[in-house]
Amino acid sequence: MTTDRRIWILRFVTAFIVFGTWEAAEQAGLIDPLFFSSPSLIIRRFMGMVADGSIWPHIVASSTVIGLGFAAAVLIGIPVGLAMGQSSVVHGTLEPYIAAIYASPTVAFLPLMIIWLGIGIPSKVALVFLGCVIIIIVNTETGVAQVDRRLVETARSFMAKERQILRIVVLPSALPFILAGMRLAMGRALLMVVVAEIYASNAGLGYLIFQAGGYYDTAQVFVGVAILATAGVLLNTALRSFERRMAPWRIEDR
Repeated sequence: MTTDRRIWILRFVTAFIVFGTWEAAEQAGLIDPLFFSSPSLIIRRFMGMVADGSIWPHIVASSTVIGLGFAAAVLIGIPVGLAMGQSSVVHGTLEPYIAAIYASPTVAFLPLMIIWLGIGIPSKVALVFLGCVIIIIVNTETGVAQVDRRLVETARSFMAKERQILRIVVLPSALPFILAGMRLAMGRALLMVVVAEIYASNAGLGYLIFQAGGYYDTAQVFVGVAILATAGVLLNTALRSFERRMAPWRIEDR
């Protein structure tokens, strides 16, 4: 039996034990469904929301915010991180600001985002962007700093231009760190979208969870949480697959 197959079997067995125990506890009356739902109730609620179409506007709203905010963070964070990793001047100039923003609680910026951008999509996208971009910058900079300088000097000895060195040497070496930053940032994006939708939205999974919690509808709360958790797992898996394709040597070393 291969290692990957063994891992998948262990995952299914673990999930079966956890959710089976949870369901059995609810059926035995050990769990009050008013405060803690069961897997069967959650599945029925989810299927009902899919059937009547009420879940789709929330999924679309959250997906739009996450997609725009995360894409903007990647498009800005990677070039900034590369510049900071390659230039001591850029690093020295930006590092205090990056450290200050990273140390600040991102949620605290939400009132300012609402004042500046309103309660529509722009303020929520900005919060997701702010929560993601610093992580991507820091990981990208770290990846560039880990590049073997002997490889860079060898490329220069063969008269390679700086653009060629960046494309052939720096980016492949830093790619695992960049993807690790993107995976961490994706988790932060899911968190930020929930926070933004709780305080400034009339649609989205965060809004759905908040409204359901106000009515003690724990099944619907878990529906929203389960969708976000599933999205996180799928996106993380997609990024890991991309890493295997683009940097297979890192996977083989593990």
